Amino acid sequence: MPRLTQAPDLIRVSALHGYIELIESKLVNPDILLSHVGLDRKQLQDANSFVQYQQLIQLLETTAKELNLPYFGLELGRWQSLNILGSVGYLVGNCDTLELALKNLTKYYHIHQNSADLLLEVDQNYVKLSFLVRSSLKVSVYHGADLALSVGVNLLKKLTDDQIKLHRLELPHSCNENPSVYRQALGQVPVFNCAHTAVVFEKKYLKLAIKNSDKQLFSILSQQLGLIQNTKRENISDHVEVMIKQYLLHEEFGVNLVAEKLSMSTRSLQRHLTKHGTTFRELVDDVRCHLAHQYLIESSLTLSNISDILSFSNYSEFTRSFKRWYGIPPRDYRKFHSH
Repeated sequence: MPRLTQAPDLIRVSALHGYIELIESKLVNPDILLSHVGLDRKQLQDANSFVQYQQLIQLLETTAKELNLPYFGLELGRWQSLNILGSVGYLVGNCDTLELALKNLTKYYHIHQNSADLLLEVDQNYVKLSFLVRSSLKVSVYHGADLALSVGVNLLKKLTDDQIKLHRLELPHSCNENPSVYRQALGQVPVFNCAHTAVVFEKKYLKLAIKNSDKQLFSILSQQLGLIQNTKRENISDHVEVMIKQYLLHEEFGVNLVAEKLSMSTRSLQRHLTKHGTTFRELVDDVRCHLAHQYLIESSLTLSNISDILSFSNYSEFTRSFKRWYGIPPRDYRKFHSH
């Protein structure tokens, strides 16, 4: 089983912006739904306070189930864009170009949420912005993934004044009965059963200028957020975990590759991990354990596909590892959680 995190996984209350209004528009009392997960209306009034990420996800799941709203994450996402990110959103909105905006967004995103990471990958032709939930969380990502994707799409459109054309959208869960709802909400139907929630677009859009950006305000906000930057997670294992998720399918995946991506020697990386009471092999095991649970419960991927995505050498190795994690074979685990 994955190790327990020492700090709570938190997200700013602003991530629930629009929740009260949306529920009331359906003639339902939001206070009842909030109480189910230990929240109340007063907590949602201070956008700069924090709630546990698991509470937010449970609220999305409970609301969707109680009100029979299978696309609730998409609905809530329509209310949100840069407005939920506070000072980070102001900084991003005052960058010169989309490239600088996304670099600052990924750099400071932890100020908004320490329970997930944003990764920006750029190759010759395309850019991929991925949302990665920390592997220590044992909660459904279905509506959380829909919400994150909806916010991401809205954010990119807002920053580029609707000039950007998205190449591909990705979601880690299976397709629901009516994928056309995604087209209506996002402009296209995502690719389902992917490794992570992600948005892909052509590299040329990185050069788009952001309208009405203020260089002086950008400078002031950069200084302010720079002071907060020292609150960023310093635990090296957290950073390694992100790299493992990103490069698990890489043909050269291993401790040497991850050390290189972190600009460290392999020996130095291993030494730092030992100081934090873990090893590279244990972190890989943690990530695989969490992702296996996620893919089995929320995707329609075959067991063989899941084994491949998690980079096991063969299906038997995956089955042995899964039985070590959860005590039963993956097929039985999926059957049990499908009821």
